[in-house]
Amino acid sequence: MNRLRDTKQEVTDEAPKARRSRTGTGQEGKVRFSRSLMNVLNGSFLTREKVLGNMPFILFCAGLMILYIAYGYHTERIVRNLSATDAELKEMRSEYITVRAQLEKKEQQSQVAAGIGELGLRESRVPPVKITVERSELERTRRP
Repeated sequence: MNRLRDTKQEVTDEAPKARRSRTGTGQEGKVRFSRSLMNVLNGSFLTREKVLGNMPFILFCAGLMILYIAYGYHTERIVRNLSATDAELKEMRSEYITVRAQLEKKEQQSQVAAGIGELGLRESRVPPVKITVERSELERTRRP
């Protein structure tokens, strides 16, 4: 039932028999490396049972990589939008300051007096007077 335990027992049983000395010339290591490299290059390592057994994990990792790339593009787009919005905000702020300065200049009393002078009006030098009317007199004038 437990494949891992069975394979560990097989490996431990075979371990004393399979011991070899590593005092050789290293030719065996070179051959093993070249064989592994050829298996990777021609794709035959993908047909083995170990790879097929781990296929869900490999697909999960591939999906994570795709999500990571998509997240990078999404973040880049957000940064571009943020910088464009920041530039637009600076432009609107400078326009607001310019318009406010123009309005304050036009609202000055000397500017208003010059503007109404062109219309033939002049500024009154007499302060306004408050007119008081009694209620009875007001009611009398309202009735025809």
